[in-house]
Order: sequence, then C-alpha cells, then structure tokens
Amino acid sequence: MQHVTQQCAPLLCSLGALLLMLSFASCGGTSSDASAMGHHAVTLWNADTLNFVPGRVADSTLNATGDYRLDAGRIRLKPIALPRNDRRCDITLEVSLRSAGDPWDKSGTLFAFADAAGRDFLNRMQQGGDADTTRFAGIVAEGDRSPAQELLRFITPFGVGHFSHSERALDYKPESVGAWADSVHWSTDLSVMQHWLTHADTLWVGVYIDTWTDEGYILSAQIQMKESHLPCDKALDRNTLSLLNTTKLAHDQRPYTAFAHGPLTVPFNLEGPAQNTTLDFLTTGHGGHAGGDEFTEQAHCLILDGDTLKRWTPWRNDCGAYRRFNPTSGFWPSTYVLNGDTLEERVASSDLSRSNWCPGDAVHPLTLDLGDLAAGNHTLEIAVPSAQAWTDSTFNFWNTAATLHWQ
Repeated sequence: MQHVTQQCAPLLCSLGALLLMLSFASCGGTSSDASAMGHHAVTLWNADTLNFVPGRVADSTLNATGDYRLDAGRIRLKPIALPRNDRRCDITLEVSLRSAGDPWDKSGTLFAFADAAGRDFLNRMQQGGDADTTRFAGIVAEGDRSPAQELLRFITPFGVGHFSHSERALDYKPESVGAWADSVHWSTDLSVMQHWLTHADTLWVGVYIDTWTDEGYILSAQIQMKESHLPCDKALDRNTLSLLNTTKLAHDQRPYTAFAHGPLTVPFNLEGPAQNTTLDFLTTGHGGHAGGDEFTEQAHCLILDGDTLKRWTPWRNDCGAYRRFNPTSGFWPSTYVLNGDTLEERVASSDLSRSNWCPGDAVHPLTLDLGDLAAGNHTLEIAVPSAQAWTDSTFNFWNTAATLHWQ
C-alpha cells in the first residue's frame, strides 16, 4: 500500500493544486476577500502544577509563567490575547494531564472570562470572602458579573502517570490493559466561539482541579488557531453568551445543591433577534457515596420560555473503556452466575457507570438547535426533579453550565 501511495503522490499533488486553484477562483477574487494572517498558537501551560497548599497566599502579580496562582494553588488564571482574524478559523483546545501524586479522580475545568469580568474574578479570588452561592460569579449573571465560560470539563483519572509504573499498579493490572497510560489527553473544538474568543482585549483563561493534595497534577494546555485557506471563507459573526455555570470555582464557594428543592431559573435578554441559535449544556452529578447522585440516574429537563426543549437522563455506562488511565482505582471482587457457572472478577471503581462522566474522560456537552429567537427577555429553566439533598453525610450536588450561540 505504501508503494501505491508513493506512485500516486505526483497525481495527488496535481489534483490538490487544481482543487486549491478552483477554490480560490470560486471566491471571485473580490476586494472584500479576507487577507491571510496565518495560523496561530498560544501555550497556556507547559507541564505546570496544580496542587493544594493550605495557607498559600494568592499571587498578587504575574508569576514566572505569566499567570496567577489562586485558591491555594488549585486555580491558575492566565491573561492572553488571541488575534482577530477576518477568515474563519478552526480553533482547538488541547490539554494533557498526569498525576504528580494525587491518586484520586477529581473534577476539573478550563474556563474563561473576557475583559472586565476576568479582572473582577481575579480581584475577588485574591480578596476572598465571596462564597455566597447565589452571588458568586459562576452561577448566573448579576450586574457586571458574568458566569465563567466553560471551555472544557473533565474528570481526572485515578493516578495516571505518577503511579503508572508502581509495583502495586503493575501487580493489579487487569489482562485487558496492555500497559498503564502515562498521561491523558483531551481535545475540544472552540471554533463556534471565534468571535467571542478573539474580540476580547484580554481573555482570562483559567484551569481548576479540585485536588486536596500538595502533589496535585501536572497539566499542559494550548489553543491552536488554523485559518481557512480560502480568502472568501469569512469568520461568522456569531455571539456567545454564558448563561450559567454552577461549578464550584473556589474553596470558599459552596457547591450548587438547590436542584433538590426546585429548578434553576436563568433569565437573559437578547438586544436583537437571534438567528441559528444553539444551546450547549453540560451537567455532571457528584457526591452522596454509593447511593448518591454520582451513582444514580437522575432525569433532567430543559425548558425555554415555558416550552420543554429536552427531557433526558445524562448517564455514562462506558467508563470501563478508560481503565488504562486509572492505575490507582479501588477495586473489589464481584461474583456472578453466567450459564450456570459461578464466575468471579475484580470490578474497579473507575469502571462504574456514573452521572454523565467517567474518570479520565472529558464531559461531552448536549447541543440543542433552538432556531431563531426574538429580541427581548427569555427564561431558561433547568430541572433535576429527583436530585437528592445535600446533608452532613451525603454530599449531593450538580455541576451544570449553559452557553448560547447565535448570529
């Protein structure tokens, strides 16, 4: 097959050149065509540590890596600027992660604020004392405060990297795993947010991992922008609005536990009519131990202006596919009967089905096509009718986020 490919290479090149010429010709060569700026990449973090060191004072100035360290080290916040490009760009966020000694699965997120909202978040994180769930930016917009725009949500695997070559991990490696992975990698497409990402004078990109160890995790992240080769392929003027984000982004902030008491109502206003509107929705259930919302199926309902958009039960039953990323996952013997034979196998915690997440994987958003929306006031409701209450012994909560995109 390689020999055939080599023989066909000149022909393929000729065809490629012809297609490219035809593409440029189809643009018409008008003066309104967008000039080429080239591809662009920004390294956010390169093997940087996120950990938890009690008593650590938040950085008041940029540290050596060009970012701020907040929440005792569990948050890194970096101001960047992405170039405005009149051409459409494929924008990708690439993230790699490995444990530096934390053996547990932990919630994580990459998020962003634009301009003044980012500076406000930084100031409040440095000052502390802003823990009220109903006011902390991260729930709904209030005054000048905006919810964090979630770029990528993930759950760390159990101990990947640091423990992958430990004697215990090798002794307990199942036959189905050829070798423990050294790291985990996620990639997500941010192209729909090109206008929002590039029109901020300062884009404040943050990463948060809910670690409670001083070893923590080692993370690398990069944003890549690849512009279209067609001069007439112009960037769409799409708007992006973060409607809500209940993820706990600070030690003093309380998790959002109110779904057990009723829907979360989010009012928003559109200054003009919105065309080709889409809604991205993220949700993950946590806490409560074996019988809690992490391990029980909980129906969700999304309602826009009184009309039901979607009823579904967010649930992941494919977590066993990520076993190679979880060398420190706890396990126990499980006995069952198959065709009259009594069989025994070891079941890992990382294999268990969960409320829309798996240890070692990114969380996949639900995207809904809303069509056209009229200008004016609207209301989005999120209901989890059977969500279990938070108590002193069962810590049930849901991390949800919603983003609106339109032209």
